[in-house]
Amino acid sequence: MKLLHLSDIHMGSGFSHGRVNPETGLNTRLEDFVTTLSRCVDRAIAEPVDLVLFGGDAFPDATPPPFVQEAFANQFRRLADAQIPTVLLVGNHDQHAQGQGGASLCIYRTLGVPGFVVGDRLETHRIQTRNGPVQVVTLPWLTRSTLLTRPEAEGLSMGEVGQLLIDRLRVALEGEIRTLDPEVPAVLLAHLMADTARYGAERFLAVGKGFTVPLALLTRPCFDYVALGHVHRHQVLCQQPLVIYPGSIERVDFSDGEGRKGICSGGVGKGTNDL
Repeated sequence: MKLLHLSDIHMGSGFSHGRVNPETGLNTRLEDFVTTLSRCVDRAIAEPVDLVLFGGDAFPDATPPPFVQEAFANQFRRLADAQIPTVLLVGNHDQHAQGQGGASLCIYRTLGVPGFVVGDRLETHRIQTRNGPVQVVTLPWLTRSTLLTRPEAEGLSMGEVGQLLIDRLRVALEGEIRTLDPEVPAVLLAHLMADTARYGAERFLAVGKGFTVPLALLTRPCFDYVALGHVHRHQVLCQQPLVIYPGSIERVDFSDGEGRKGICSGGVGKGTNDL
């Protein structure tokens, strides 16, 4: 089964570093992002891949201008037209300031876009592709604020709240794992900061105080691939199972200057992969 994994598009970022194109009326940095995203979609359609996984952070915030949303939708619509199932995960920049929801992405579920799945909660999705079914467990961005207003968090330090959240995540994730069919490929798609990851520009861009998640919590033998988002620097955290941050597809500002930008593409099966 062929997958294409991309993340952290941040379409609409960096306008201050561009100028208005007099021929289109658009900021040249937006045109850069559209061009780069179109190349990713071109790759998905040309191979063709069986499934596209988007690891979160579509825009700089949850309420992008309509013309930016339209530019994003025009590219992802091409995947729907090509009948390539796509999973859109909610990242920290896709959430409202209160740390809930993902309005900029949930519209795809509301409209019932064929083949599109929006991951705004911890949930397992069984998706039928050209080459058979695949199970995708979605884990959107979590923040300590989800617990701070609850009685059980009263009097706890931020570190203790974070540990409580990790403990709850471990239990909830185990519940999803127990429902997985061992005969069907399984992927974990998560937007988070793994404890062994090296930071990129997200260190300066984070809009909410998150916390690190132990890599050991993610490297479960039931997963054939762990697709991550949030860190803008491409890195492979583990080989078995394969745990990858593809990195961002474009540089959002000068703090994002290091490293190559791109996507991950390849084959995944039970006990084997070549991404």
